[in-house]
Amino acid sequence: MKTLRLVTTGGLALLATYHQAEAFSSSRQPLHCNSSRARSTPTTQLPAVPPSDSSTVGTVGSGYLPVLAAKLAAHRGHGASWIICPAADIEIMQQLTETGSPNLELVPASDTDRVEELLRETDALMVATDDVDSVVAPSVLEYLLDPSKAPHLQRVVAMSRNLNGSGMGMLATASRKAANAQVWDNSNAAAYREYEQNIKDLAEKCGAEWTVVRAGSLKGGACGEGNAYPQYLAEAYYELTKTDLITWQLLFDCETRGVKLAKGDVLPGPGISAVFAATGSGEHAGGAAWPRPCLEIDEAAGAEFGVGTVASREVPTEAAWEGLLRACLSS
Repeated sequence: MKTLRLVTTGGLALLATYHQAEAFSSSRQPLHCNSSRARSTPTTQLPAVPPSDSSTVGTVGSGYLPVLAAKLAAHRGHGASWIICPAADIEIMQQLTETGSPNLELVPASDTDRVEELLRETDALMVATDDVDSVVAPSVLEYLLDPSKAPHLQRVVAMSRNLNGSGMGMLATASRKAANAQVWDNSNAAAYREYEQNIKDLAEKCGAEWTVVRAGSLKGGACGEGNAYPQYLAEAYYELTKTDLITWQLLFDCETRGVKLAKGDVLPGPGISAVFAATGSGEHAGGAAWPRPCLEIDEAAGAEFGVGTVASREVPTEAAWEGLLRACLSS
């Protein structure tokens, strides 16, 4: 299984950790380059960031989830969606996005000038990692969530984990050790709590609202059989993540497109079904489209909620997503 790298540590050498001192080649054109895009400066800060020709959404993190988030933001119709990429992973990320969409840009971590140019235009930042052992480093967050670098920032959406400890314990830990190292067993809860607090503190310094979205073990998130949902990750995802004769991620995507939401940190772990969550049809995974309602709904500002999965072969509509989130946050 191919693992995507983590954007991590120290200045914006911070973001260049995985490039081998290479400059951004002029022969490799970004998928989107629109620095001349007109932008009006609002007189008041609005907490929501609905899609428009002038909205800009950035994404940072590690693994497949941030790539999915950036692609969905572009598909939703934001004027620009960009994601920071370790240079060694750009080719893989191009395979995963497979879009040609002019409003999606993969930005090499080594191209600090471009990162800072985009930050100056960015309305919302999404932060997410797949790896249960890692969170985005404080130094990375401090660099990106700097009021002088991101003067227009209105919303920061952070993907975190269910940290309440319910449904965890020995079986979840054994499942992770024996079958799948990415099963969430709550063993890294302290690091995630610190990461969440960093997000909240730094968003406040930027004058931005924050939203924390919780999940358990992450599975799926691609287009499904026959490219049924091209807005999600491309079919290359299934080959990149295949570890067995059976493509578990594809089976999961075909069966589990529905979502359920719960306000706060209350969703339980897999409990006695932990062994199934390691491979096949476990219930506790992140809903693929979580970034969209988090950016667009005022009530998501300053909110925390968990995302679980429901058996369904159809994805929720935009209206259904909005209804689910509004009902969750008003409960």
